[in-house]
Formats: sequence, structure tokens, C-alpha cells
Amino acid sequence: MKPWQSFRVDEFAGRVALITGAASGMGRETARAFAEHGADVVLADVDAGALDGVAGELPEALPLAVDVSDPDSVAAAFERIDATYGRLDHVAHCAAVIAATRFLEADAAHWRRVLDINLVGSALVTQQALHRMLEAGNGTIVLVASDAGFRGGGGVIADAPYAASKAGVLSIVKSVAREFAGRGVRINALAPGPSDTPLHSGIPAEVKERIAAGLPMRRMGDPADMAGAILFLSSAVASFVYGATLDVDGGSMLR
Repeated sequence: MKPWQSFRVDEFAGRVALITGAASGMGRETARAFAEHGADVVLADVDAGALDGVAGELPEALPLAVDVSDPDSVAAAFERIDATYGRLDHVAHCAAVIAATRFLEADAAHWRRVLDINLVGSALVTQQALHRMLEAGNGTIVLVASDAGFRGGGGVIADAPYAASKAGVLSIVKSVAREFAGRGVRINALAPGPSDTPLHSGIPAEVKERIAAGLPMRRMGDPADMAGAILFLSSAVASFVYGATLDVDGGSMLR
């Protein structure tokens, strides 16, 4: 049984959940999890073609091609949600880009691309969600950060721009939580550790095995692990979890 399957089947019945980065990996698994537990799911991803496959699995879901780094694209997506559902209860922001570029080889264009997608994209999605959730007086937002936001980059999985962008995501969560405390909207961060997702498809199997062997849990994370944690942070069970960061990292921060 997958971790997220332990929630009540109707945990999110009557709710609308937006999942960014829904075409693959963590986002795709999170979309499945919300849908299986009763939510109306909005699938957002820059890869419109890949979204078709997810939409085929979840025929009741609303697929939207969205570039999270583009304010107009993000705004248009939220307007479509307004027109279709008239409400928004949950956001799981999984969209991201990752690279393992050496610091001296990371030019300005690379920095801008990573920061625009990972950091500015998180801010744009959060702003649009807050406009709606604050008016309604309730809602949850989960931004996906990374253990690299604490540890830094420079390894075979993540580089300095990625780590800096994810440190910024952690700061967004703290800042928003402070500014809007008591307004009914909960925002939290998820900090995955090394995970075997499509974002890491270019990493050789032997390197993944070495990374897994170095973790206290002796395995890399799985998208289902992250989807379960996102459902927890979005659920009533986590009603007193606010402005927090949940490490789902197999113990990587213990090293």
C-alpha cells in the first residue's frame, strides 16, 4: 500500500486541488493521491503533451498547460480554475527544474532559468492562490523545497542555483506564514531528500545505488513518499502545522 492510501477515501471530497508539475514524478503521484481521496484535481504543467497521459488516468481532472515562471500564464490558469470550479482549496506546488552544473560553469542564463522556475514560480503561484484563499478564509498551500535548501548544492544531483532557489522557497513559506497568520490559510514546505524521480533520470544507476547506500534509510525517496507527506500537510490532521518544513529525506539531514 502506498503511504497516501491510508487517508480516508473521502478526505478531500468536495475540494479543489491544484497540482503543478503534474505531468510526472511527485506531481503526478500527488494528483493521483488527491483524486483518489475525493478532490477535484487541476493538473498544471508546462509539458502539455505529457499532461495528456495523466489526464487519461484521471479523466475527471482539468489539465492546464502552465509555465510557472510566466505571470500571465499563471494568472490565466487561476482564472480558468475560477471559471470551472469557483473555488480553490489546496495547492501542491511541485513544478521545478534541476541541474548539476559546476559552479564556475553556471552562467547567468542558467541562474535565471533555475530561479525563474523554482523561486519566482513558487512566488507567482502562491500569490494567485492567496488572493483566492484569503477571500474564502481557508485553504492550504504546500511548496516543495529540498534538503539542498539547507545543505547547499554542488553534488551529482543538485547544483548551487538549484540549492539557492530551494532555500528561497523555504523563505517564502516563512514570510507568507508570518504575514498572513490568523487568516485561515495554512502554508508549509516539503523538503524531499534524494529521490528517484524523472527529474533525476540522467543519473546512472550505480550513482543512485551509492546515494541510497549513504542514506540512513538505505534507499532513495519515491514519489509516493512525497505525495503522502503532501496529503498530510493538506489535511485536517495537520491543522496545527503552520509555516513549517517537513523533511521527507530518508534521514539525509542526519549525515
